[in-house]
Amino acid sequence: MGEYTKLITKGTTPKDKTGIGDVNFVKVENITNGKIYPVNKVKQKEHDSYLKRSRLEEKDILFSIAGTLGRTAIVTKSILPANTNQALAIIRGYDFDTDFLITSLSGNVVKEYIRRNPTVGAQPNLS
Repeated sequence: MGEYTKLITKGTTPKDKTGIGDVNFVKVENITNGKIYPVNKVKQKEHDSYLKRSRLEEKDILFSIAGTLGRTAIVTKSILPANTNQALAIIRGYDFDTDFLITSLSGNVVKEYIRRNPTVGAQPNLS
């Protein structure tokens, strides 16, 4: 996928853990059935400074790589501005149809890969 995307990265953990602010903060547990339901927030100052590399953009695809592996969702304009943590991979600027990519990431081949390849520790994760 690296050849067909502009960016694949993961989010960053905010220092302020209060969940209060103006910017949506998306975690794995905020993704259900392919939709994003943000409930936590971060301050605009954090979003613009050290969390800058994990700012979300419209049409980014989120893929959970820690905790509950393999959840996917498309970032929509309605949740922006938004940011995410290190448990979610951000896939941006892909040369695929969005529905095709989401379907592929949610398919049996990826599910089987996840089942066979998690890093086991306090919580499963993919690198």
